[in-house]
Amino acid sequence: MTADFSIGLVEISGLGDAIIMLDDMCKAAEVEFVATERKLGGRLVTIVVKGEISAVKAAVEAGVAAAKSFGTFKAAQVIARPHLEILPYLHLDEKKDVAPNSESAATHVGPVAEPKPKTARRGRPRKKA
Repeated sequence: MTADFSIGLVEISGLGDAIIMLDDMCKAAEVEFVATERKLGGRLVTIVVKGEISAVKAAVEAGVAAAKSFGTFKAAQVIARPHLEILPYLHLDEKKDVAPNSESAATHVGPVAEPKPKTARRGRPRKKA
């Protein structure tokens, strides 16, 4: 069970450089922006795109070239026809609703689960100062 498209991931340092890199990726080939994950307060950003395998490879190559020119490239990967089980993690499966898991507020394209309501604290109440 695999998807009929490919995905490409490029990891870079810095949100500003990631946005410029994403622009270069989308201009280089016919790909669709899927999601971005920001870790460490935006110091580490992963951009995810999807499309045909040749378009994804061209977009990732353009992204890597841009990231290397900034001096902020970390990693890149192309997954041809990913298994259907990883699609909910990337918010590409409409049937399953997966909440983003990030150390900081992350920007995602696709459905996001509603936040859980806060429950009362257990234990002894705090002393007022």
